[in-house]
Amino acid sequence: MLPRNCQLLLFSATFEEPVLRFAQKIVPDPNVIKLRREQLTLDNIKQYYVECVHLEDKYQALSNIYTAITIAQAIVFCQTRRTAHWLSTKLSREGHRVALLTGELTVEERAETIQRFRDGKEKVLVTTNVCARGIDVQQVSIVVNFDLPMTCERDPDCETYLHRIGRTGRFGKQGLAVNMVDGRSSMTILRRIQEHFNCKINQLDPKDLEQIERIAY
Repeated sequence: MLPRNCQLLLFSATFEEPVLRFAQKIVPDPNVIKLRREQLTLDNIKQYYVECVHLEDKYQALSNIYTAITIAQAIVFCQTRRTAHWLSTKLSREGHRVALLTGELTVEERAETIQRFRDGKEKVLVTTNVCARGIDVQQVSIVVNFDLPMTCERDPDCETYLHRIGRTGRFGKQGLAVNMVDGRSSMTILRRIQEHFNCKINQLDPKDLEQIERIAY
């Protein structure tokens, strides 16, 4: 129903092939501008990883990071709803103002949760991949991948990783992304993500509070 001379522009950090084919049906004969893969991870987002042994290690590392640096708002990504529920409950018991966003919520409940987070009523948003795209909250200063993003085949989901860390460092601001690594398979996924984006993700010692403080500057 749009007029024929209407200008159409489509933007995304990533365009998978099926989406690209669909977009080209909507915008025939388009001018396409692409970034090289190594340019996709923004320079203004510092990326780190933390080696952990088990779930409690991850939680302790998260607590140390949250204690050592000043955080406006944080988004913590989990791979499953079960982990997200466990983590949000544990953080709430520690006195943090936490919002939980998973696929179990209705569209209306999701919108209300996001609005509360955007308004600053909760400082930490614990979520699954349902919140990896399209959420723009400028106050988010850190993204934590409590679980690294994986496909159903347990391969690294590089596209989702890019969208997740892109929730911080909005509009040229400095951002911080921390990845929890809990074993050989998890480390392999992290290395493949580094290779995919041709980037360096430095190790962070969660017990070294001075090191953690320095990464915020």
